[in-house]
Amino acid sequence: MNQPVTTDISYAVNTLSVVPLRAEPNHQSEMVTQVLFGEYMMVLKTKDDWSYVQLEQDSYKGWIETIQMNPISKIDYELFVASRKTKVADAVISILINNKKTLLFKGCNLPFYTDGAFVIDTMEIPYNGEVINGIHNRTAIVNTAFSYLNTPYLWGGKTPLGVDCSGFTQMVFHINGYKIQRDASLQARQGELVAFLTQAKAGDLAFFDNEEENITHVGIVLENAKIIHAAQGKVRIDSLDQEGIYNAKIKKYTHHLRMIRSIVPL
Repeated sequence: MNQPVTTDISYAVNTLSVVPLRAEPNHQSEMVTQVLFGEYMMVLKTKDDWSYVQLEQDSYKGWIETIQMNPISKIDYELFVASRKTKVADAVISILINNKKTLLFKGCNLPFYTDGAFVIDTMEIPYNGEVINGIHNRTAIVNTAFSYLNTPYLWGGKTPLGVDCSGFTQMVFHINGYKIQRDASLQARQGELVAFLTQAKAGDLAFFDNEEENITHVGIVLENAKIIHAAQGKVRIDSLDQEGIYNAKIKKYTHHLRMIRSIVPL
């Protein structure tokens, strides 16, 4: 017999490497995004062995298996929200938590990081990898984007093991200190509109639509009429013009350009 749905709000943090956030409370459901180590969340309701959560980073909602969450207090959640954010800069690094190895991926939060250690759920954990914090410029954004080159395409993915188009752009900006939404259609509402492609700068976001004029794809503008984006199996670099993305290998346009938006101040 199914357990009743409970709706008391509580708080949690992910202390596993990466776990799926699903559209429905079952393992067969679509993975809509991933929850990385160090991501904080509000638990909005529970059902059977699942919890419906809202992620702190981007307010994205979905179902996570309750056993994969680590409960925390409201105070701990609020302290993290107000804190300076430090993230993993390495593609992947192994650390010890309670003498057990845990893999951290690029962009994972290191809560309350100071002088080679971070604190998560009252545990102080040594960390000797590269870190990144603060807000960075367009050059840093482009360099971070290049670090994902050839990463496999994975629907819902957010790690160097696999990303989708908007997971890729979100993580690149997250690592460099900018909060953007999870889905391409939501990212297209952020920042300032760039009137013409000729006015776009490296580090701007380019958005693409389908025949119904719905935003379905996003990538990061590069110099010399190029774009880096997650499509056709991997993070790749293709040509970009007023019509859209041209894939020279298959000799055709793959995406129709809708708009350019600038997230990074001039």
